[in-house]
Amino acid sequence: SRISTTINRIIRDTALSRKIKNSYKSQCQICRLTLQLHGGQSYAEAHHIKPLGSKHNGPDVEGNIICVCPNCHAQVDFGAIELDKSKLLILPGHNLSDEYINYHNAKLYKGAV
Repeated sequence: SRISTTINRIIRDTALSRKIKNSYKSQCQICRLTLQLHGGQSYAEAHHIKPLGSKHNGPDVEGNIICVCPNCHAQVDFGAIELDKSKLLILPGHNLSDEYINYHNAKLYKGAV
């Protein structure tokens, strides 16, 4: 059987996420790993420090996005990583917002594993 559903989702700026991942050459800003794939390709994910969805309502802006490997992405999503600008890899011109980092650390970080 089939049912009809309606989904509301946030339309993200995929070009912005791609720009940040390309700027870092897919290097994780947390652990500095670059996940290498076949054919010279690399892989990384864009993480919104203050999540986009309801409850958090973070913005889809450069100052709220970091480039992360899948492992760090899962850990930061589940609150296992505290974000500290002095420990993150941050390229000149990537102005991460203290507001979003402070939000993550106060509302999402649950303590180190």
